[in-house]
Amino acid sequence: MTRGLSKYACIETVERRYYRPAAQANAVPLSQAPASSCAQIVADKNNGRGAQQLESVDRLRLEVAVSDGREIYSWPGATRFDSRDVDAIIRQGPMGTGPFGTYLLGVFDNPGAEFRFAGDQTGGQHAMLEYRFHVPLQASHYRVKEGASWQPVAYSGSFWLAADSLELQRLTVSAESAPPGSSICTLDSELDYQRVHIGDSDTLLPKRSQLQITLESGRQTNNITTFSDCREYQAESELLFDDNPQIDTAQTTRMARAPLLLPIGLPVTLALAAPIDTETAAAGDLISAKVVQAVRKPVGGVLIPAGATVRGRITRLEHHLVPDPYFLIVLSFNRLEVQGVSSPFAARSEGNAELANELGVSLYGQGRGLWYWGVGTFVFPTSKSRYVVPTGFESKWITLATRPR
Repeated sequence: MTRGLSKYACIETVERRYYRPAAQANAVPLSQAPASSCAQIVADKNNGRGAQQLESVDRLRLEVAVSDGREIYSWPGATRFDSRDVDAIIRQGPMGTGPFGTYLLGVFDNPGAEFRFAGDQTGGQHAMLEYRFHVPLQASHYRVKEGASWQPVAYSGSFWLAADSLELQRLTVSAESAPPGSSICTLDSELDYQRVHIGDSDTLLPKRSQLQITLESGRQTNNITTFSDCREYQAESELLFDDNPQIDTAQTTRMARAPLLLPIGLPVTLALAAPIDTETAAAGDLISAKVVQAVRKPVGGVLIPAGATVRGRITRLEHHLVPDPYFLIVLSFNRLEVQGVSSPFAARSEGNAELANELGVSLYGQGRGLWYWGVGTFVFPTSKSRYVVPTGFESKWITLATRPR
């Protein structure tokens, strides 16, 4: 079941839904609301009490593979996987690993796991066999981050096999208790599997997973992950690791031997080359824009001609519903192409500070260090469930320091 997992990579799209207790929504601010005990929160959840109000939604997209027993990630289209933990790549919001392969490794390739047969079931058109499992703390590779350290937790769950083929159909995983001080009450995952044809063979890979987290504050998050565009590494492929998060190797444009170095403080107006549709777009997606007006040297001629292309990615895409609805989209550009030559590019767009202040939006995010420095944060107020930033959307940027890469 786990054999050959490291041969494959897929695109995973994660939609994260953030909920707050509906009972608190029209009462005191959430920061002042009294916290319930985890026991009470779990009891309310199990009994159908404690209604939740959807507060916001965001979406991100990554490429995932398994290497040396752990899941590794890259932005879609990049030629290298990142060697860092996923929380160092995705710096906002809850993010879990395991759905692509390491849940299977932690259960079925773990000599410390305990199993028992739970009975036959008929689900839909297929008969299935249900098994239950338990992984004690001393055998667990399931870890929860508390502060700067990862703490192991015991977990248990069930899995269902097709009675005729003994092929895995579904897996559930629940942490039995979170580390003290983590503020987490429950961690529950559900995974569905499918047979995927890749190359000349069929293999069993995840189709969809769901991770639900309940916090002591009563808030909940629900991460829904879908997998697509799965591929097999070719024999001549090389799996590389990139320790520098600022380098994006997705572009195949020829790198200049003597790249253009831009001074700080030059104004650049950019126009999107393609629309951004919040119905389908995600953080991690590639974007490009055209330079609207020629950028001139402080003294001398043209430094960047009009029509030059800059490339980058969406780094955040969020839909906030309360108290005032709006979409927040953060863009980052890091490559400049002039006559087929690619150079580093770094710039910042200040965004509409007045509008952000009216909506209570931070234009600077909640990241660490300079992570949110070379970006543009754009806010689009609307009561609609979908917003399309049109082709040609113009924004003003100021260049930052660049260096050869």
